Amino acid sequence: MRLSPMEVVNLVLRNIVPIVGLVFFHWSAANLLILYFIDTLLAFTVIAAGFLYSQYPAEEAPGLAARLNTIVGYAAAALFVALILAIPLGMPVFILVFGVGNVSFLDMLRDQGFQVGLGLQAVASLISFRDLVVALRRYTPEQLGLKRRFGFVMLRWLGTMMAAYLPVTYRIDATARQPSAPRAAMLHTASTRSWR
Repeated sequence: MRLSPMEVVNLVLRNIVPIVGLVFFHWSAANLLILYFIDTLLAFTVIAAGFLYSQYPAEEAPGLAARLNTIVGYAAAALFVALILAIPLGMPVFILVFGVGNVSFLDMLRDQGFQVGLGLQAVASLISFRDLVVALRRYTPEQLGLKRRFGFVMLRWLGTMMAAYLPVTYRIDATARQPSAPRAAMLHTASTRSWR
């Protein structure tokens, strides 16, 4: 199945956010990892909500209240799936960012660039869900490859985590931020321990 022009634009915009964040907002590696984590959870949420839509289309519900209830049900069930996945997928990134690194979650939330990134990811997820619903009106989940999409998102996350735990990643981030010698040594020590 070919991607529509809007799907290509959405895909490009969704993946350009980290580059824009690095170039224009000077995001740290911690900001990028947390945004990738949130993007991954949002992608799983979209896939789960799309699957639920394919099983129980909102258009078939009688009346406006029933349709709204169905849509809220999609969101609640998809968020539940994302919360369950957040525990095993988030543990490595939270250990890396908040356990090893000297990063404050509240400072991260105060960062205007980080807020922009969160907003862009949320908008991209809503557009992705809309595109998925439109596609599900014409094709089955099997034809759209929802399982394959789920697998791709999981592989993308595993690749991100593998790259984040490479010792060279710490050195690149340490060089960019110019930390004090003890902090750089701590990061390097933590990175070499993670591979033993």
